[in-house]
Amino acid sequence: MIEAVTASVLDLVDRIDVIERETESIYLRLGKVFQTVKNAVDSSSRGAEAAISSVIAQHRSGVSAEAAKRRSEDFIEDATRFFQKASRTEQTFLRGVEDGIQSLSRLDDIINRIRADSEEMEIVSLNAMTVALKSGAAGRAFSVITDELKRLSGRTIRHADDLSKTGYNLLERLDALRSTLSSLSETQDTFFKSAKEALETGFVALDREVDDAARDIRALSLEAASVRSPIASIMQEVQLQDIIRQSLDHVRLSLRAAEPDGAAGAQESIDPEEEQAFLVEITKLSASLLDDVSAQVRASLERFNSGISGVNSVMSSVESARGAIVSGRNESGIGRAYESKAGAYIAAKEIAIAEASAISVGVRRLDERFKEMNAILARFKSIVTASRIETARNKALAIVSTTVEGMMDLTERLTEDVTAAGGVTRSFGKTLSTGMSDYLSGAAESMAVLKAETSGLRAEFDRIGESRARLWTTESEFKPFSDDFANAIREASEAVERIATLAGELEGMRDALSAYASASPGSSDRASASNIHSERLKAIVDRFTIFEHKQTAARLTRLDADVDDSTAESGDVTLF
Repeated sequence: MIEAVTASVLDLVDRIDVIERETESIYLRLGKVFQTVKNAVDSSSRGAEAAISSVIAQHRSGVSAEAAKRRSEDFIEDATRFFQKASRTEQTFLRGVEDGIQSLSRLDDIINRIRADSEEMEIVSLNAMTVALKSGAAGRAFSVITDELKRLSGRTIRHADDLSKTGYNLLERLDALRSTLSSLSETQDTFFKSAKEALETGFVALDREVDDAARDIRALSLEAASVRSPIASIMQEVQLQDIIRQSLDHVRLSLRAAEPDGAAGAQESIDPEEEQAFLVEITKLSASLLDDVSAQVRASLERFNSGISGVNSVMSSVESARGAIVSGRNESGIGRAYESKAGAYIAAKEIAIAEASAISVGVRRLDERFKEMNAILARFKSIVTASRIETARNKALAIVSTTVEGMMDLTERLTEDVTAAGGVTRSFGKTLSTGMSDYLSGAAESMAVLKAETSGLRAEFDRIGESRARLWTTESEFKPFSDDFANAIREASEAVERIATLAGELEGMRDALSAYASASPGSSDRASASNIHSERLKAIVDRFTIFEHKQTAARLTRLDADVDDSTAESGDVTLF
């Protein structure tokens, strides 16, 4: 029976060798894995600072915060000055247009008087022609003069109508220009106020977002660094391998002492009952030590799982926080309405320039019409003068002398009205000339500068948008936990699962040894140890007992796992 038990016990030795090697491999592997994890955490911390530095550098373009702020303020101030100057120009021109409208509005009455005088001149000339024809041959000669007067009166009427139409059209255009300039002023104010507010808000918002991004990245890094605590506890568990290795080594060597060759090697005659008692005691002690080892492995497994769970919890929390940051982004509406408002402003400006140009042409046409009217009046005067000479020279024409006097009066009135109309036109032209000249002379250049300024604003909005996009990219690409980190944790979890299997195997061997001890003859004898008389075998049992107590103390106090005891070192067991 003892040979069978001994053989069964010794069969466990090879399995203990395998478990010892595998346990050591797993724990050492875990040590390397969690060193990788620790390094990954340190790398994440460095990566966070690098990401923050990148965000700030991109935002400030390599200058200090104060310089970046001054640059933004200078840009807004320059743009403000430009548009304020443009606004003053529009307002000055608008006042000139309003004054021109008031000046030109007086022209309508004068033109109506010119038309009335011209119509009366036509009637007078017809009367003079009729009277002259009744005067015989002298009158027929005079009718040539009256015929010319009639023709000139018709031309004067047509010119008066043309002047009236031209003046009316000019007033309509001026009124339209006044509305356009008023609308342009409102459009410009609305456009630039919104652009200025958007710029100021954009710069401030971007500064805030940069600060928020730096804060968020640091917070994520800080929270990620909290995995150091569970990792440190796991790293401490790796040191337990020394206690496990020495315990398994002691069990293995002690069981080998039960081999027949082990006892025979000492050339000592041992009583079979004594040998049986020794086997029972050794299996009991080995079962007890394996029970302690399996308990330690189970406790270690629990702490490993707790540590890994802590790491996974931190990873999940950090990733959730990072996801909240990314999902919480809001596309800024800064500058979104800029294109439409800028386009409306430029279009209104172009309409105002076109209308001003048309008015400038209309003013020239009006002036030309009055010059033509003056030419007609000069001809009128010549004809009327000729009429006076002819009636004075020819007594037969005395009958029309009164008519000639009337024509002279009409001619004077026409001259006065045309002169007055010319004065109004010149006053109107003078009123508009300065503003119109300033407004139109640099129109092309002004539009080019305006478009350049609006393009500059657009570029600034684009720059803000690009900065925000780079900021978001930096936040999105920042990974508090690298792929190596996640892979290492996954690898550690797989290794820990294997530890559970090994704990089960150790418990199975413990139960087998307990069963062997119970099944051995004399196992019920409580004084079996007292049946051992061999000093060598008693020393082995004593050393085993001392070793078990030392290992238990080391486990409880979590001291250095190396047991420094000259009576219990596994190396001494090889002396069996």
